[in-house]
Amino acid sequence: MFSLLNFLPSVTTVILTISSLSLYVIYFLKKRYTHWERRGVPHVRPIALFFGNTKDLALQRVPNAFVFQRIYNELEGHDFGGFYQMFKPAIMLRDPDLIRTVLIKNFSQFHDRFSIIDEKLDPLSNHLLNLAGQRWKNVRYKLTPTFSSGKLKSMQDLMQGCIHELADYLSRCVSDVQNLRELMAKFTTDVIGSCAFGLNCNSIRDENSEFRRIGRLIFKPSKRIRIRNMLRSLGPKLITLLRLKSVHPEVEDFFMSVLKEAVKYRESSALKRNDFLQLLINIQTEEKKQMESNGCHQSVTSNGVSNGIQNGNACTTTNNPKDILFTDSVVASNAFVFFVAGFETIAMTLSYCLYELALNPEICEKLKDEVDSVKEAHDGNLDFDSMKELEYMDAVLAETLRKYPPASILIRRCNEAFCVPGTSVVIEEGTGVYVPVYGLHHDPQFFPEPERFIPERFSQENKHTIVPGSYLPYGDGPRICIGMRFAQYEMKSVLSYLVSNFTFHPCEKTVVPLNYDPRSGLLTPLDGVWVRLQRRSNP
Repeated sequence: MFSLLNFLPSVTTVILTISSLSLYVIYFLKKRYTHWERRGVPHVRPIALFFGNTKDLALQRVPNAFVFQRIYNELEGHDFGGFYQMFKPAIMLRDPDLIRTVLIKNFSQFHDRFSIIDEKLDPLSNHLLNLAGQRWKNVRYKLTPTFSSGKLKSMQDLMQGCIHELADYLSRCVSDVQNLRELMAKFTTDVIGSCAFGLNCNSIRDENSEFRRIGRLIFKPSKRIRIRNMLRSLGPKLITLLRLKSVHPEVEDFFMSVLKEAVKYRESSALKRNDFLQLLINIQTEEKKQMESNGCHQSVTSNGVSNGIQNGNACTTTNNPKDILFTDSVVASNAFVFFVAGFETIAMTLSYCLYELALNPEICEKLKDEVDSVKEAHDGNLDFDSMKELEYMDAVLAETLRKYPPASILIRRCNEAFCVPGTSVVIEEGTGVYVPVYGLHHDPQFFPEPERFIPERFSQENKHTIVPGSYLPYGDGPRICIGMRFAQYEMKSVLSYLVSNFTFHPCEKTVVPLNYDPRSGLLTPLDGVWVRLQRRSNP
């Protein structure tokens, strides 16, 4: 016993060790939290040890839209300023011209996000939102044709089929009080399933639809996601070490299984559809043919990814999936992210739009009159081309996205040192650059009376007054939302039906103003968006 005690550290040693560690931590944080002050950059002082300026965000006490809006407001009078994401120095941009410089003019220095791609841990992480550099550019280029006018026109019958399902559902509703958040999510799940993947999700008809259940699970807040987001700021390698997936395992298994079956069916039946999934299949098939024509041999990694590299006319076997553009992982990942983005953000925007129509009935009537007028001019039809004439509807949707931007913050990584024009301030490589979309959209300098819903801001007569770089619902520059035109077409299609057939009214469950879920990364309504639908007597 005596010999064992000799090896135990003394109380003095323990105290000295703890004291030394404490002093080091204090020194480290003090140095970190004086980063901007030492560089003479306007900044917001950190408000909490370790958490910097984002304590409420890390602890999920306040929605991220409001956390970054607060930082934006505290930097008033400056074109940009520093703050601390946890203990990491970051830059926030406030000036629209500077924002456009970063997102467009000098995009080559800010082309990436802070993304983590780990195909073994997260097979569905290899998608357009996460990809970086030239690989992102190549994938984006090949996916862009999906959203051409011709492709969107070809989806018209599928889109109308989903609207007919919605109409049938509403005709059978026992109650006229609806949670728009859930109703629109069912509709958009069916649309993205049908138009993009040829799948019958059946979310509107079936209250227990598996697709809708999985859709809810994707965005369900969890401790795993909370911890993962915190570790992203501390050290991304910890995420891999702790095996923290970005997608719930049940979601991953379901989507991989559905996608595999869909591809298998198309191959066995020689079915060809003009949709997103078929484009991915075609791209991968063409790449394989090109590899084979150049004498390239393919191998398969342990996670089932086809690989090969082409070097001039010579091609060798490799286990590096980065050398192949559309691997199985890239195909699955982009199909997944398009499915997710295609129902959630569109559903929220439609919910907020109908909510505002309930609170502003005069806007709803003006919108109906426009729809009726355009229909009458086209023999009662409203197709892809005639929808371009719905200018007031464009303004209503634009104002909805201003007041309720689904993505309230844009984040870019500085890829190489950048000197802010007109200053001596250098943004160092690796620094996070934040564009506060919600803050800009609610700044009275750019949008007077920002809490009022005023579609006329975006009318043909007034939209030229919108300051470029102050309105960014879809982002801007080369990384602007690739599905923007699809989203607009879908929203205009279903809104045309809804305003022609229903009026919308506040009910006992309607909350004014809305509350938002602080656990969500998007601007998500808390407890739904409730209104009363009343069928028009002469639609």
